[in-house]
Amino acid sequence: MSKQSLCQKRIGLASKYIVCGVFIGIALNNVLTPPDEEIIHKRGESGALLDQLSQKEIYNVQTPLNNDVKAVTPNIDDDWSCAWFPNDHKKCDELFYNRLPPPTPNSEQTESGVNKRSPLDSQRWLFLGDSTMKRLFDRSALKAVLVQEPMQDGCLGQVTCDEHEADRCELNANFGLPYADQWIAPNPHAFEGPKKFGAENAYCTDCSGCQTHFLECRSNRNVDGSGRSLSKRSECNKGKRRYGGFMTMEFARDTEIQTPEFRTTQENIAAYIGRTWNTPEMLQDWGKPICIIGAGNHDLLLDGITTPDFVQNVKFMLTTMMPVCEHMIWLGNTANNKEKVHPGFPQTMKQMKGWDRAVKEMLESEPELRGMMSYIEVVDAAYKFPHADFIHMDASWYMQLGQWFVSLM
Repeated sequence: MSKQSLCQKRIGLASKYIVCGVFIGIALNNVLTPPDEEIIHKRGESGALLDQLSQKEIYNVQTPLNNDVKAVTPNIDDDWSCAWFPNDHKKCDELFYNRLPPPTPNSEQTESGVNKRSPLDSQRWLFLGDSTMKRLFDRSALKAVLVQEPMQDGCLGQVTCDEHEADRCELNANFGLPYADQWIAPNPHAFEGPKKFGAENAYCTDCSGCQTHFLECRSNRNVDGSGRSLSKRSECNKGKRRYGGFMTMEFARDTEIQTPEFRTTQENIAAYIGRTWNTPEMLQDWGKPICIIGAGNHDLLLDGITTPDFVQNVKFMLTTMMPVCEHMIWLGNTANNKEKVHPGFPQTMKQMKGWDRAVKEMLESEPELRGMMSYIEVVDAAYKFPHADFIHMDASWYMQLGQWFVSLM
């Protein structure tokens, strides 16, 4: 064999080895390097990423809920929720125009027993929550529309109403509820409030400025066996009747109101509404109230509470209130624009937004609750809006949000 032939043979063998090496390298790279997210998505395997994330990673208080986590969260149908902004609430307008139950039409009977159709309609609105909800109620038109004006203009029809307002240690008396045989302190393992003043002073709230303020109305129609009304109707030219108020519910689960029957505020308020507000006569003329509910700022102060703990208590709160409300609206939390935890104030934007998202996902997984609920998110709007302090918004915020609620009535 000539030297030239031997050289050509050696070059051919080397080329084969090089080509084989390239293919082996590519194969090893595919095995050792995971495919990128786009390929995973195209293969329909993105669910595997969720399986790798534990509940702690998704929901735990200490875990940042950033855009990366949100990206692998299943999309939620938003036909029952909206984000409200002071200068942009068109989506919320459209949502509640279609979602709120209509007011109860009025029909009244004269003394002669003739059934007469009234041009008015009737509806009741209740706001339940902590100091942020109380400020919304007090510092907007809500208090005037639901409490003050109905007591003055006489347009509520055949009812007699009393105005109720309580100090921080008068809740039981304000609702006309008996006291428990023995007061039981809140259970820290169930993450029950109150934590501070109310935990050391039986039947008191932690919040010093969360006084309940509402109308308690009862039907004064004296109806005989034929259903004939014996009382006269009140005149009203506004075309509608509205009343309601604010009831203190500082925590998603708390023991500030205790009775011989129930040891939590949520159960006792629900029982009170069911028995006093929702009598057969009042349901016929008014229907059940629309309930606007929120919680979170006080719950976050409970020692050791995690996001799943809070969500579980919110579920308890809402399922307890569900039978006595016509419709429930969850009003999300506002938050300060401080990114770092301030001493004594852990309610950061990241934290409150994470809790709001977890509550929304819980509601999405509970068809019965979701079916009678709407959800309003306000945390993004609050980010750039003026604040009064670390927790509360500026007065103009509550004025605008309250006026928007009045527009729904």
